[in-house]
Amino acid sequence: MSCNNTNADFRPAQYNIQIWRNDTWSNKFALFTGTTPINLTGANVEIQVRQTPSGSTAYLTLGIGTGITIGGTNHNEININSLVNINAGSYVYDIAVQFADLSEKTYVWGTFIVYEDITKI
Repeated sequence: MSCNNTNADFRPAQYNIQIWRNDTWSNKFALFTGTTPINLTGANVEIQVRQTPSGSTAYLTLGIGTGITIGGTNHNEININSLVNINAGSYVYDIAVQFADLSEKTYVWGTFIVYEDITKI
């Protein structure tokens, strides 16, 4: 998915996830401002999956080296590769980036639906 912000009033892109419990979540998000890639070198990228946006436990937290890598020729891709082993249910998530100057931006948010796995390997 490509996330592109051309609006002065920045709004994160909505991208809803549906996954089965114990499956691997693999996604790639490429970040741009207009046509300019957003360089994520040195940035901290974090994803949290919660039942509600505020005041709830983070059931899944991913960061650089723990399910997230930065890639792409322009270092503007967030690559996710992580096992989802949380209870089946309806959650929400977002992807937040903290840059070296300590500024923060949320680039993606959405629902995160986990279905119960039928086949147990």
